[in-house]
Amino acid sequence: MYESYWKLTSKPFPLRNETARFYRSKSHHAALLRLKYSIDHLSGPNVILGMSGTGKSSMVRLLAEQDESLRPFVQIVFPTLESNELLRLVAQELGGGSCAGSSGADELLRDIQKALHRHAEAGCQPIVCFDDAHLLSDEAIQSVVLPLLNLSEADAQSRVAILLVGQPVLGSQIRRIGSLAERVAVTTAIQGFTSAETTDYVKSSLLAAGGSGELFTPAALDRLFEVTAGNPRRINRLCEMSLLVGYAEQLSLITEQQIDSVASELMPAAA
Repeated sequence: MYESYWKLTSKPFPLRNETARFYRSKSHHAALLRLKYSIDHLSGPNVILGMSGTGKSSMVRLLAEQDESLRPFVQIVFPTLESNELLRLVAQELGGGSCAGSSGADELLRDIQKALHRHAEAGCQPIVCFDDAHLLSDEAIQSVVLPLLNLSEADAQSRVAILLVGQPVLGSQIRRIGSLAERVAVTTAIQGFTSAETTDYVKSSLLAAGGSGELFTPAALDRLFEVTAGNPRRINRLCEMSLLVGYAEQLSLITEQQIDSVASELMPAAA
C-alpha cells in the first residue's frame, strides 16, 4: 500500500520470518557459530534461549538452509501435544515408514531408529528442533527428548542433533531434570539488537527494499530502540506501521513523533 509512496520495491519489514532477510547481529552470529560446531561434533543437545521475537527459530532455519547435509530438518511447533502424539509426529517427520499404524512408544522409537539409519546411510545429519520448548511438559522431556538422546548415544547410525529452543524459563526447567541438564552441549542466549544494530538493521532493510536508508530520522531510530529494546519482531511491527502512518499523513520522513504514536497503539506499556 505504501511502497510506491516511499519509492520501495518491496516491504522492508516483513512481519513473517524470512531467512533471506535474516539480520546477523553479533549475538546471532556468535550463536550460529557455536551451534554449527556443536552439531558437527554431535556433542549433545543444544539449548537456545531468548525472548519471543528475538529470531531464535529463524536462526535455526537459516542454519539448516546453509548446510544441505543437515537433513531432514524437523521443526516441532506443537510442544503441548501428548507425549505419544509428539513422538509420533517426530517419527512421521523423520520418515518413519510404519509410524502411522504404530501405537506404542517402543514401536515409534523403532520406526525412528530405522529412519535415522536410512539417513545415516545417505550421508545426512538429521536435526530435530523443538520450538517453544519451554512449553514441553516434564513428561514429554522424559518420554520424547531423552529417548531420542539415548538412541543417538547408543547407536552411531541413529545420530540426531536435538535443539531445544525456547524462552529463558526453559533454562530452569532443564536444570530440574538432571539427566537432561548434564548432557547439554551448548546453551546459547539470544539477545535483542544493540542501538547501533537497530539503526543498521532499519537502514539496510530499507535499502534492500529498493528505497532510501534515511527515511527514519536519527531521533526516530533512537526512540525505536528505546521502545523495542532491540527486539527484531517489535522493530518490524513499529517500522511497518510507521511507514503506513507516514504515507497516510503524506510525510517526507519518519520522526520520533510517529514512533511514539505507533508504539502507544502497538506497545502501550513501552510508550
